[in-house]
Amino acid sequence: MKKALQLPSFLPRIITLLYHRVDTSETDPWGICVSIEKFEEQIQFLKNNFNIISSGDLIKQVTNHNITGGSICLTFDDGYADNYTNAKPILEKYNCPATFFISTAFIGSTIPFWWEELEIILLHSIKLPGKLLLEIGGEEHSYTFDESRLTDKQLLQHANWKWYEYPPTDRCKIFLKIWGKLKVLLIDAIETNIEVLRKWASSINMGNSRLPMNDHQVSELSKNPKFTIAMHTHTHPDLKEKEITLQTEEMLSCKKILNTKYSVDSNCLAYPYGQYDSNTIKAVNNMGIEACFTTSPSDIYAYSDRRILGRYQVFNESRTSLKNRLNLLKNF
Repeated sequence: MKKALQLPSFLPRIITLLYHRVDTSETDPWGICVSIEKFEEQIQFLKNNFNIISSGDLIKQVTNHNITGGSICLTFDDGYADNYTNAKPILEKYNCPATFFISTAFIGSTIPFWWEELEIILLHSIKLPGKLLLEIGGEEHSYTFDESRLTDKQLLQHANWKWYEYPPTDRCKIFLKIWGKLKVLLIDAIETNIEVLRKWASSINMGNSRLPMNDHQVSELSKNPKFTIAMHTHTHPDLKEKEITLQTEEMLSCKKILNTKYSVDSNCLAYPYGQYDSNTIKAVNNMGIEACFTTSPSDIYAYSDRRILGRYQVFNESRTSLKNRLNLLKNF
């Protein structure tokens, strides 16, 4: 199948934007934090220049093979609390629809998502023991930290580093290695290893940011007709290469919780990490899910496959950068 970006640029298209967090952070290796100021600047620009539509409208247009060009769809992944505290007021101010893909297992947690804990422990801790042993996937892994105590220079390097750049410190290298090994595991095995890391790092303060939304926040979002609450699976697994029964259960659990607790009948899914395989597509088809979003940066056209819709991640960038990077004003 040809990617949407290979289609003629003069065809009407929808651009879907992917956000995660609306906040600032000491480190942001994945580039998922957009400051409140930059977020409002972006939303104001988008509202003044484009037609911002809901995911429901997007699905209808693709289903009917009738795209209204110049449309933008806003989405948020994971269910961070700052989506409620920081993004929601701005979206309401500019009367913008948005979709929030929630991983239901984490709702109400008083600790950060596991990938955030890993980042805090390895990239923020001033002092760590010199050696770490983890049993991941039945194999023992040993990591040696030459930088057991971080300098001010190294902390600054961590603050500026992004995952696609060469790791400036051993801590960054080990962070990527451990994250890559953990993300393919199931949640129980991940949490077991995170608990080992917590004890190993001892007194690190996780803080109150980076938390998932609580029940009240999800409930309040669901009551606003401009906002759509949708599925991001239950425990946020990497679905690729998992058995179809597990993949189906992850989707069903998420759907049931959203329905039972928040009266949300979701029929829209975002794949965690953007990962999927043939079993994922079978599970989606079996459940009759109307549309699924990846993290692949591609436009959406009238005949795009609703099971693998593309999205563009938004960074902490100005309106000019966003416009230029996505080529929003040309043939759109």
